Amino acid sequence: MPIIRCAAPADLDAVWALVERAVAHMNAIGNPQWGADYPTRALYAGDIDRGELYVACTETGAILGAACLNRSETPEYASIPWQYRGEVYSVHRLAVDPAAQRQGVATALLSFAQDLARQNHVSALHVDTYSLNHRMQALFIKQGFVRRGEIHLHGRPLPYPCFEKLL
Repeated sequence: MPIIRCAAPADLDAVWALVERAVAHMNAIGNPQWGADYPTRALYAGDIDRGELYVACTETGAILGAACLNRSETPEYASIPWQYRGEVYSVHRLAVDPAAQRQGVATALLSFAQDLARQNHVSALHVDTYSLNHRMQALFIKQGFVRRGEIHLHGRPLPYPCFEKLL
């Protein structure tokens, strides 16, 4: 099981290299969710500066995955018929190194997000992913998230299904 910790500024190069590998892999398997326009290195640097980027690491410190966990929701979420309307945690920019996929890294990051929310007395998690990201959608459902609607983001032609998990 990976170790989850808050990312440090020194992690940015490793995180960005991981994201670049993840983007290339997603595109290669027909999922254009991310590209040259999104996400950016600057977004991850900002996540680190705010203390909102968490990394999943091996015992030796190799970074396997990363996700921004915060209480900020994209404005497009306002149109979703969420069951819970109070303060929530959102998961943004979750990326797993292609070499570490299907090894529980994303599951560990989502479990950590749930624990973080509970520790901070927050009752729900909200997430989204691109329509063509079938693996992430399946993981959300397996983890007990419920699809609540869809939005459009980043100029992509297909919608982003939105999921909620009540804690």
